[in-house]
Amino acid sequence: MPNLDLLKRDLAAALLAAGIESGEARREAELIVEHVTGLSLAQQVIQADNSVSEEQQATVQRILKQRQARVPLQFCFGYAHFMGLKLAVRPGVFIPRGDTETLVQVACSRLKSEAPVRLADVGTGSGAIAIAVLKLVSTAIVTAIDISPEAVALTKENAMLHGVWQRVRLVHSDWRSALPTDLDAILSNPPYIPRSDRSLLEPEVVEHEPELALFGGDDDGLSFYRELSTVGQSHLRSDGWIALEVGDRQSASVQAVFQQAGWKEVEIVADLNGLPRVLTALKAD
Repeated sequence: MPNLDLLKRDLAAALLAAGIESGEARREAELIVEHVTGLSLAQQVIQADNSVSEEQQATVQRILKQRQARVPLQFCFGYAHFMGLKLAVRPGVFIPRGDTETLVQVACSRLKSEAPVRLADVGTGSGAIAIAVLKLVSTAIVTAIDISPEAVALTKENAMLHGVWQRVRLVHSDWRSALPTDLDAILSNPPYIPRSDRSLLEPEVVEHEPELALFGGDDDGLSFYRELSTVGQSHLRSDGWIALEVGDRQSASVQAVFQQAGWKEVEIVADLNGLPRVLTALKAD
């Protein structure tokens, strides 16, 4: 039987051969071993000479086979981590990313209130944004909207798992007909990738995640922002606001869309890497 160290080295080599970048292959090997054995990276180092059971080897090989087909690691595990939460994920639903944590942080910084605050999460996916906000803001009530039945089912599962289900109103519908009125805020990580960028995406993304959650309409991918800039204000209270994730090289264009639609204090917030990541704006008077 191989020991942990040999298993990781063989696993990293196989991932590299499957087209996964060298540093990422090593990190994924560590994560797969952690998932299968329950050992943290520090424990893996200390117990490097420990043997691996046949059952554990079989599980590793099953995951490796999926990754060689470029199935996202999160789908191989059945979960993803977001804002310190472990969320169930499944094929057919967008995988939450660390990039979106900036949106949650920005939203929560604006939600310091003892009174109930009513929010909408448009295109909720796995429920990551809604659930993270509900965990961090005890007065929040969120309408989570998605057109995908798989996403709606997964959001319910995750909301129940994390004990916030009682403060979620889950709506399976197109957001245009389902967005409530009299909201304090609208949040969303919308589809914004231009279809012309499809060839630039990794197989994990373009072959395994839903197109509706990835690609924005119009040639520039900004159709969602254009629609929400015109529709959103009528669904907000007089002092309501919006916070949206924006894509690479899109921040100036999205900012202009909301300024031209008459929103106030239209600003772009950078993430921890200094990249423009979130648009915020206030409803016009």
